[in-house]
Amino acid sequence: MPDDSSSEMPELEFTLDEAFIRMDDAVAETIAGLPDFPGFHERTTLKFECPDPDRESYEINYTLPESTIGSELVTEDYFAVLKEYWPSLGWEVHGEREYPDGAMKGIEAIRPDGVNVWYSNMLGQIVIHAQVACVSPGGGPVECGPPLGGVLPEDDRASHCTVVEPEESEDASADAAAPFEDGQAVVRPFGVPVREPEAIPVPASYDEHL
Repeated sequence: MPDDSSSEMPELEFTLDEAFIRMDDAVAETIAGLPDFPGFHERTTLKFECPDPDRESYEINYTLPESTIGSELVTEDYFAVLKEYWPSLGWEVHGEREYPDGAMKGIEAIRPDGVNVWYSNMLGQIVIHAQVACVSPGGGPVECGPPLGGVLPEDDRASHCTVVEPEESEDASADAAAPFEDGQAVVRPFGVPVREPEAIPVPASYDEHL
């Protein structure tokens, strides 16, 4: 991660006001291409330090259900799917890594708007991370939409944004990739106030984009 000047960071076309909306949207696009997607169990958020104290970096994490741990579908097949699917969306796949014993594996891609998505397998547990480099505050409310993939309210730990329900008139494309139990749809998000947890360094998987 560069430590000399924030001017070397990419200029994103959006501010913090839109960051969580865009991260959730990138996750929704990702899972729309995964066959037989099992849904998510939990959503969490993280805040990272930036060299420029006037800018902020965040990550949204979606964890798959425990029932999928070790499943060949999520630990093997989805890697192959994403390697082809992300480029079909115009995203750049820029990182693949795997430990020799196969216990940890990851693939990541960046959207044209600068949102980075990282699909990771750690000991059979799959997490999809969406990340934004250091963005400027926008002055408006920091909002996020309801969690994707059937995450229950009690398992939504998006602590850095305010969850806002979409209007009834929102575009029906909000239902992308929805074959979940009880008919739960994947909602394409739109909108979150910032609490101030202890900041931690930007994850290595995204260092080169900061």
